[in-house]
Amino acid sequence: MRGKLYSVGIGPGDPELMTLKSVRLLKECDVVALPKGDTDIMTAKNIVEQIVDLDAKEQIAIYMPMTKDMAVMDKAHREGADVIEKLLDEGKNVVFITLGCPTIYATCIYVHKLVLADGYDAELVAGVTSICAVAAKLNTSLCERSEPLIILPGSYKDSAKFLDGPGNKVLMKSASEIGRVRDDLRARGLIKNAGMVERCGLPGEKVYRNLEEIDPASSYFSVILVKEKEFDK
Repeated sequence: MRGKLYSVGIGPGDPELMTLKSVRLLKECDVVALPKGDTDIMTAKNIVEQIVDLDAKEQIAIYMPMTKDMAVMDKAHREGADVIEKLLDEGKNVVFITLGCPTIYATCIYVHKLVLADGYDAELVAGVTSICAVAAKLNTSLCERSEPLIILPGSYKDSAKFLDGPGNKVLMKSASEIGRVRDDLRARGLIKNAGMVERCGLPGEKVYRNLEEIDPASSYFSVILVKEKEFDK
């Protein structure tokens, strides 16, 4: 009998924001799949092992390259899916952890979709999102009453055009483009309506209520919230 893949959101950084379901699945599964980027730092693993004894589990690393080269990404995703499918064929249940929630800009979704398309049983398990955690850290809401909320990948220049529309905006994954994102907000007179949290819930967390103070070399794990109206800082 084949095993099942669970792509599990473990929250944005604070291990106390892991859901009961994510902890249960991690304790019950046969194998934990760990996302690994281009460095030896494994942020998701560091969060989980504060709650779950990973040494008692079989572990595999799934390479997730930090690139926009589609060919490189597709190759890595296919290789990751193949590794997981081999374990599923052995009857093992696999939990593939991901920061935040697997439904919002998560790299694990591409591997998940391949495994599902290949006829295996696979389930997405929601996690606390970084955008919710950032709003809470800024002590404000994401949206109220009839306010719309728009989630944007800040690293894509085309995202800037959505800043001109109505509603509150969240800019994720700005990475090396964060200086340009700040300039876009300043040009539109929105910088006074914005706050940012870098590495929310992780070591080195920084809260910015004035985006003029941010470092253009800020961490990849930086989320900006822009309100339609200036919020209390």
